[in-house]
Amino acid sequence: MDSTGISNSLIQQINNSATRTGDAVSITMMRKALDIQTLQATQLIESVARSTPDPTSRIGQNIDIKV
Repeated sequence: MDSTGISNSLIQQINNSATRTGDAVSITMMRKALDIQTLQATQLIESVARSTPDPTSRIGQNIDIKV
């Protein structure tokens, strides 16, 4: 294929367009990954909050020692 007839400005425009498309895909993938990480962090924080003991319960406040 003879590319000598194609102007440099046209080649540059094609390259810039491909770069912008690639950048847009990368940004979209990054946003999706951040959304997933946010969801996982939220679930982790909620699971920790559910696992803490009730402060009004009396379990563990008295220790029986037999000598």
